[in-house]
Amino acid sequence: MAAGLSFREKMSGYFAMGYTDPYEGARVGRRTDWKLTLRATVTVSDIGKFTADPLHPGTLRGEIELPGVGRRIPFHDGVFRLFAPSGTPGLTLLVYEAPFSYDGRRYYLAGRKNVRDDLGLDLWPDTTTLEVRLHRGPDAEGEVVGAGVLRLGVGDLAALLVSMRAGDAATPVEAARGYARFGLLFARSLRDSYLRRPRAFMRARQPR
Repeated sequence: MAAGLSFREKMSGYFAMGYTDPYEGARVGRRTDWKLTLRATVTVSDIGKFTADPLHPGTLRGEIELPGVGRRIPFHDGVFRLFAPSGTPGLTLLVYEAPFSYDGRRYYLAGRKNVRDDLGLDLWPDTTTLEVRLHRGPDAEGEVVGAGVLRLGVGDLAALLVSMRAGDAATPVEAARGYARFGLLFARSLRDSYLRRPRAFMRARQPR
């Protein structure tokens, strides 16, 4: 059986119903103190296939806390992608998508982290900021009924690292190899995203 990997991730932030732009929804949510929390377990069933697939896909399950709802709403069969191509040069995406039902209706939470090297030190905010839109219906094609911005805090990142587990590894050595392959993919993707612009910027400033 192929070795896999899993980890838990918690992201929380300001969110408002009735908005389609995540940052506008976050501004309104900040004024009203409305927040959305995503508690998710990411599972990679086969680390070899995961690293070889350009979308780097995994699955997502967990719970969502919505403003005004007094309980956590469970979800499963969600989508996770790590540094997936966006179709825009220099931009890759960390994708988190969670289908769920509440009060007899179906919803779809679609989130993305935009990873690209803009001016300034943006690696941390890029990899810890999730823009989310809440769609009505079973997928991201439905009407957007809410939006916001979730963030992964320093403590949440530490908890994520501690939660990492190797699945179906036959030996500790195989488990260690799985961790290493995931870490290497992450490091290489960050290198490709953030070490290009400084060289291009320096070339642009060279006298002609």
